Amino acid sequence: MNKTVTLKENRQFKKIYSHGTSFVNNLLVLYIQPNNLSINRLGITVNKKIGKAVVRNRVRRLIRESYRLKEMYIDVGYDIIFVSRMRAKDANYHDISSAMHQLLKKAGLIKL
Repeated sequence: MNKTVTLKENRQFKKIYSHGTSFVNNLLVLYIQPNNLSINRLGITVNKKIGKAVVRNRVRRLIRESYRLKEMYIDVGYDIIFVSRMRAKDANYHDISSAMHQLLKKAGLIKL
């Protein structure tokens, strides 16, 4: 298994926010932008309004794990950012996973 390549720099996030396409549901916001690479790069943002660090890290872990299990079905060549919304703090893994699947399908990135 290869490790997921992540977006880390603020300028990368800003570029995708300004030039990318967004898709929204009640738990997550998805930003995508083609990156002309043979891999996808993942960024996850959890706002401080969600809660303290323990809650934010839990939401981040749920998003990362859901993405990891779907990664092989997602088209390559995109920078992908998931931004959590307020309702995500009360969501379980199944809720996050189905919300992510819905957004990826809406964006036309998932093969299932």
